[in-house]
Amino acid sequence: MLVEKTKNKIKCDSNGCNKIADYSIVNKKFVFDGSIYLCSSCLNELFSEISKFVVPKNVKPIYKRGGKSE
Repeated sequence: MLVEKTKNKIKCDSNGCNKIADYSIVNKKFVFDGSIYLCSSCLNELFSEISKFVVPKNVKPIYKRGGKSE
């Protein structure tokens, strides 16, 4: 899945939103156009809701330091 800026003027796919979409979430797995079009405010709201369930993991823990121990 990719998040891209839209080039066309398309209505936001969020229910009840009548703004013009700024971003599209593209799913390359489908043969047909499996894109979801969202305006910037709906995308920010979606991000805040997703962040409640998905938390990114650190590559290295903060307490482990490379090299000599002090």
